[in-house]
Amino acid sequence: MRYIYLVAACLLSGCSTQTLHIFESGLDDTTRQNLMRELAQREVNFRFTSLPVPEKYDSARLNIAPMTSGERWLGEVEAAVKAVGFESLTTSEFNMEGHRYTPGNAGLYLVKNRAVQLLPNLLFSHQCDDALQLQLNPRGSWEQVGSHYQGRWRYEGGHLTLTWRENDNKYPYQQVYSEREHSVQTLQGPKPAKTFTRIQLAKRPVPIFNCDLQVIFAN
Repeated sequence: MRYIYLVAACLLSGCSTQTLHIFESGLDDTTRQNLMRELAQREVNFRFTSLPVPEKYDSARLNIAPMTSGERWLGEVEAAVKAVGFESLTTSEFNMEGHRYTPGNAGLYLVKNRAVQLLPNLLFSHQCDDALQLQLNPRGSWEQVGSHYQGRWRYEGGHLTLTWRENDNKYPYQQVYSEREHSVQTLQGPKPAKTFTRIQLAKRPVPIFNCDLQVIFAN
């Protein structure tokens, strides 16, 4: 009888073990190892899953079961997430892709470099006099292939922005592109494609800034 009372008291006080199910996309090995260490040090029970992160999720998000209690546990998870480089953690009882959790379980979704995942690393000039190629590097730099032109890129809300500065004393030039997903007809039939149409039409000193950009996917 005494054992039953102890178990009941434990359940009512929230001392049952919470399990954190981790979904990750784009984490490098170092970040992953650091996260495991941070969670272990904070005595957070966790397991990694092989399931994909929903496309609508970005950065760091924690989905919890309704009426979840345990501010200390939530605080430990947030501290671990911030310790590995995420600025904030969004916590919600709701979800957008049917990822529901029962009491005692929670889902942690971590995404790094979502823009890199959405963009190809090589784009080709389109509607342009010259055949040019643009290389997008994962760390936010770009280069016009076969030239000395290089700079920084940013992708937000379906817009790609390229920035180039001739030197540190000069004002930077920018070109902004709007993204469109569509299909194009090829010798192998219709293929999915992305076209980035330049918004600023005034001539720029960087050759590829004066061209639209396009990529055609094999599948």
